[in-house]
Amino acid sequence: MTSRIIVFSFLFVPAVLFLAGCGGEQLPPGIPKLYPATITVMQDGKPLADAEVVMLNTDPSVNWPTGGVTDQNGVLRLRTLGRYNGAPAGTYKVAVRKVEMPDIVLPAEPNDPEELREYNRLLREIQENTFYLVDRKFSLGRTQLEVEITPSNLHVMVDVSPAIRTRIPPAPRD
Repeated sequence: MTSRIIVFSFLFVPAVLFLAGCGGEQLPPGIPKLYPATITVMQDGKPLADAEVVMLNTDPSVNWPTGGVTDQNGVLRLRTLGRYNGAPAGTYKVAVRKVEMPDIVLPAEPNDPEELREYNRLLREIQENTFYLVDRKFSLGRTQLEVEITPSNLHVMVDVSPAIRTRIPPAPRD
């Protein structure tokens, strides 16, 4: 049963959870200087609100992921490791994801056949009504979007056009 929920464990979830750490004052050892950078995400000429953004440095020796979620104006104040304001200077691959899901809460694991039927019905309803709103070509491991953060370039913009509404493929059956 749990394997069906994997449909919601998109590539972004681990990265976003990693970036969603709790606040802290002291920078970790070895972290480079952080610059107060922002990114604006556009789609079809409009700001893309509530989009998840993950930026990975193209230099594999720089392992300080940056990102977060855009505001209503499509703007994100970059945070490194989800805790530290700003981003290290460098060139980044930018992954963007936005998903539309129904407001349905799955109950706890079912204990009897009736609960199992209801659980499966709700799961199907979620799967049938969940859509990608950004093309998967902009996802982690696929994106070709690149931006450069420098002390003189602290605001960057990306465009993830065209707008789409693509059904998420169903999870494999047990």
